[in-house]
Amino acid sequence: MTTSPSQPPVGPPGAWSFPTPVEGALRNGIRTLTFDRPGQHVVSAHLVLDLPLDAEERDLEGVATITARVLDEGSRAHPGEEFAELVETEGAGFGVELTLAGTQLVLDVPASRLDRALELFAEAVTTPALADDDVRRHVTLRLAEIEQAQANSAQTATHTFKAVTFDAGSRASRMNGGEAATVAAVTPDAVRAFHARHYGPAGATLVLAGDFSGLDPVALAETHLGGWRNDAQVRVPYRAPAPGGRSTVVVDRPGAVQADVRFGAFSVDRTDPRWADLTVASYAMGGAFLSRLNAVLREDKGYTYGVRMAFSPMRSGGSFAVQGSFRTEVVADALRLTRELLQTAERPFTEDEVREAVAYFVGVSPLRYATADGVAEQAGTNLLLGLPVDYVDRSLAALADVTPASATRAFQELVRLDELGLVVVGDADVVAEPLRAVGFPDLEVRPR
Repeated sequence: MTTSPSQPPVGPPGAWSFPTPVEGALRNGIRTLTFDRPGQHVVSAHLVLDLPLDAEERDLEGVATITARVLDEGSRAHPGEEFAELVETEGAGFGVELTLAGTQLVLDVPASRLDRALELFAEAVTTPALADDDVRRHVTLRLAEIEQAQANSAQTATHTFKAVTFDAGSRASRMNGGEAATVAAVTPDAVRAFHARHYGPAGATLVLAGDFSGLDPVALAETHLGGWRNDAQVRVPYRAPAPGGRSTVVVDRPGAVQADVRFGAFSVDRTDPRWADLTVASYAMGGAFLSRLNAVLREDKGYTYGVRMAFSPMRSGGSFAVQGSFRTEVVADALRLTRELLQTAERPFTEDEVREAVAYFVGVSPLRYATADGVAEQAGTNLLLGLPVDYVDRSLAALADVTPASATRAFQELVRLDELGLVVVGDADVVAEPLRAVGFPDLEVRPR
């Protein structure tokens, strides 16, 4: 008779830290951050441009998105489908990520193909074709995205919440990719002018992550990007968003059987000294599956498939919201209960809640940054948000100092019920009066 070996004991996780890059610079001033990740044979290169959406003219918002999306449609040397075929031959993928703070242009490619792929990537960034037909097609696609978003209750709630949470003069109050009227005004000439005026090496950083055995990725970058110049490049500073006034709004969706809710306010960014406390508190309140909000509104009441609370920091400032989809007839009671649950004076966060939250964030970090792309993406995000290279390590270390008292105090300081705005997208005939009855007397009903 054979016996199975006993299972080894499960110990605490070992020490982990975010990788440390080798810093350098190309001859044209582009900063480089190189993360050598043995075993990661798919290299991730992120060219991070300090190009906030504030660079767009107000009546051409969306031009930054269209410009970025058209880059990989061809270069001057390899226009149209020829460029796509060459990129595909190298097994490479080209992507773009735009935020209020700036743009990341992304290349993922097997390490053995990095040289040629980086050459094509550089062509797309520095000498793109920006052909008329490609620009017009991407404008049409973006307009279709906007129309689809407007037909989606959850996206409508998110966009409306941004519009009421941030001051109308702040770029943050509008869609990152532009809205219908401004996107429709984007022309091929406008895209070419935006690229010529704002794309250049000044303020740019190239993040390289992967297994570079036998490779000198910075030398390759020097070959393909080091000669990039744009003496006419104009850099535009990031403008911090301003808070809007408190609003409570129902966006009418006649006949809807469920309603999408956003309940929150303007808030702080990651540089706030209370950020670690807020991270723990929001996880306990609405981040974990059995968080306080989910335990009551989903598990106990059955009002929703899921509700969460999330803080959304920007480079400066940010917002937070309790959000979820609820059956129409229970929306008012769900918000009544939410307001009760958000009050922590009589029920502060506990030792168990803090311990579980810290364990989650410490435990998930090695998984989140296990790939070259995960490391490069976080490094790029740090750059755009003005955070230090070792931000992840500092953030995890700060979590160790969070106590139930500090988490509760930070939450109470920033989540003030009388200052929270509300957006509900649903059937106004059903939800408006019950919402007024449970404490939202100044509710405004808007047509969709």
